[in-house]
Amino acid sequence: MKTAELNTLQQLLNDRGWRLRFSEELEREFQKDFARRYLVHMQIAGFMGLVLFMSCGILDLIWMPEMAGRTWFIRLVTGVPMLGLLLLSFRRSISEHYLQLLNMIFFCIMVGGLIAISLNSLEPYNYYYYNAITVAMVIVFVLSRIQFKWGVISAIIMWLSLNVGLIAFGPASNKLAIVLITNYVFIGSSVSALIGTFLIERSLRQNYLQSRIISLENRDLEESNLTLQYLSAIDGLTQIANRRSLDRSIAIEWQRALRKREPIGFIMVDIDHFKIFNDTYGHQAGDECLRVVASSLKDYARRPGDLAARYGGEEFALVLTDSSAEQAGIIAEQMRDKIMSVVIKYKKNDPTHVTASFGVASMVPGSGQASPEALVLAADQALYRAKRSGRNRVVIYGQPDDDDQKEPPTQQEFNH
Repeated sequence: MKTAELNTLQQLLNDRGWRLRFSEELEREFQKDFARRYLVHMQIAGFMGLVLFMSCGILDLIWMPEMAGRTWFIRLVTGVPMLGLLLLSFRRSISEHYLQLLNMIFFCIMVGGLIAISLNSLEPYNYYYYNAITVAMVIVFVLSRIQFKWGVISAIIMWLSLNVGLIAFGPASNKLAIVLITNYVFIGSSVSALIGTFLIERSLRQNYLQSRIISLENRDLEESNLTLQYLSAIDGLTQIANRRSLDRSIAIEWQRALRKREPIGFIMVDIDHFKIFNDTYGHQAGDECLRVVASSLKDYARRPGDLAARYGGEEFALVLTDSSAEQAGIIAEQMRDKIMSVVIKYKKNDPTHVTASFGVASMVPGSGQASPEALVLAADQALYRAKRSGRNRVVIYGQPDDDDQKEPPTQQEFNH
């Protein structure tokens, strides 16, 4: 799915963006991103336009005081809806969907007000307001970040308003010359502004596509890294933690237990007569046996910090936080019973059962010769005693059993 999206985005990017249009879903997301990024631009442009529109009325009081009352009335009639639209843009639920429309209406009202003021101004000050329309165009098409489509609509509405005003209410003398000159300036300014608007929007769309592609590629890279981390920490066959994760977990939990002065329990598990099982039923059945046992052990890693892991071969281990030897022994007995009750069937083989031997140890970090290595070795010794005394049993390190009179195993024998 991501590959298809990346290909689509790359194709759009290669198309150079001359159409200024994406697919429906992508266009909707682009418009949301556009509104979020450039809402402040539009609000600043609107605020500047409103301030300039109203403040120029001060010049009316100086240049043509006899007309100032009428022009100020036009400013107020025009400025109130402009202020209302500006305030409306601060409502995110509206601005996100209708920002371009609000922007267009705002500046069309502003230009309409300028046209009305120019028609009610004395010469030569009326030409000052005709030229102010050009300034308004610059604000609309450059500062406000209006999109090309809405810019075209705005320019058409402004052009129609300008010509209706000039033809219907313009000065009788030299009307044709005024209309032609004003249209020439307006059309030249609007075409130039629209070309700039088109290029700006095209660039923004290209940048949006590039940023979206980079975001997807980064997300893919993060997921790939997470996958690699997962694969490096999980045993591929049994889907539980591997030996590397086990060693890291013991080190981390040992330090945590050291700070809290809590015991940490460790259980070593060995499937009984696994070689015979493999030779009898085949290696694929043996793999299924390992998966079933691993799944059973994983159910007992219930608390944060607990970890079930494959130690190697047919051996497994379970780290138990804040667990004494007696508590870990109870859990080991429960696991032993559960493994005995599990039926293992692989393809056409007859259903069968397996058993496991358990070595249990627990230590409080910081006491005596306690260390993570000593904890593992103690559980390994207990496991050896469990196997030596008949298998399918739980032996807790440090507690007597029937085989205590036998010669203790050597370090080499622990590496079974």
